[in-house]
Amino acid sequence: MHPNKVVPLVLLCALLCGCGGGGSTSNENAYANPSTTPAPLPDVSAIIKRMITQDGCRDFTAEMRMVSEGENGKRDQIEFKVQRKYAGARALTFLSVLAPREDTDKALLAVEEADQPTEAFSYLAGLKKLTKINSDRQLGFHGAKVTVQEMLAMELGQYNHSAGERVNSDGESLIKVEFKEKTYRNLAYPRIVGFFRENDQSPAKFELYDARDELQKRVKIEEVKPIQNRQTITRLAIEDLQQKLNVKVETRRIEYDRGLPDNLFTEERLKSFINNAARRLDQK
Repeated sequence: MHPNKVVPLVLLCALLCGCGGGGSTSNENAYANPSTTPAPLPDVSAIIKRMITQDGCRDFTAEMRMVSEGENGKRDQIEFKVQRKYAGARALTFLSVLAPREDTDKALLAVEEADQPTEAFSYLAGLKKLTKINSDRQLGFHGAKVTVQEMLAMELGQYNHSAGERVNSDGESLIKVEFKEKTYRNLAYPRIVGFFRENDQSPAKFELYDARDELQKRVKIEEVKPIQNRQTITRLAIEDLQQKLNVKVETRRIEYDRGLPDNLFTEERLKSFINNAARRLDQK
């Protein structure tokens, strides 16, 4: 297993849980001697594929914490659990709230298929109504609004991407990659600009642009740790320019390849989970 794998969170999410990896392609000599032909760029397609598939990971379960702070200093916090499984060209995600207690009846099911818009579902127990929502739908989480796309680790497979270009930022060589939305994918951010460290191809930061091509959020990867032989993003920071919020997302616990069964990712499980959670809240 390479020492630098990729798990795109959640952005959140999830973004959610890891970072890109690959062999070193340092270009120090090229910078030191201008007459030397620059080293070729890393294979950007391979970097993105590792992010999308988590480098061949079959599944993972992660417990996350998100803390938001507004201009007035008010802080809000939510904890949630992400279960994700890769099945061929499909990615299945079940997301549920762990805390605060009054929100533990909230959950989301998402199915990502190759070359198709993502299908996500929520369920209203009181109305007994299953609702289909798009990737650009905003979800309210105690002081912050986060899109479905962000909760699904930005859905980078729904974009076309550039071949990358070498840039220098604060003395560090980065690979800048531009992502543009494929047609009719219902994404919240039609354009994303990503930066990856050239020495190990790990993600460094992302810029998220809306349909008017205005910068909405900046995401910075703050901490990466090896977990089960996978380099995992354990802390990231989001600057939300529109809501004027600073958001911290922390991976508190994660387990890879536990053999999650398919029946965890069904509409029936979503309904059952929310109905049971709502019943427990009513009883208390």
